[in-house]
Amino acid sequence: MEQKNKGGRPTKTLSEKRKYQVLLRLNTMEYYTLLGKAREASITRTEFLRRLITKAEVKARITPEEMQLIRTVSGMANNLNQIAHRLNAFGISALNEELNALKQLIHELMKRLKL
Repeated sequence: MEQKNKGGRPTKTLSEKRKYQVLLRLNTMEYYTLLGKAREASITRTEFLRRLITKAEVKARITPEEMQLIRTVSGMANNLNQIAHRLNAFGISALNEELNALKQLIHELMKRLKL
């Protein structure tokens, strides 16, 4: 027996149904910022948050290894500045090899950091 289409809204699939709720606590400033931005976009607060969830990009924290690399690069840059200062003060051009070696190490570390 064939069922007659009575009209109305089609049923949603399981992936389309919104069955999860998330409680979000905001302070006064955060709440009014949310209201203002949602009004500015002419959408509801809920829809604004949904769009943030789907389109926002969150960057990962710096790992301890990356932090160590940053410290190393900072130290090398400091050494490079000291060498350049000596060159300018004494007019010596014999430190070119040291400068090139430090420059190469800094470039390698920067590649590892993907900066």
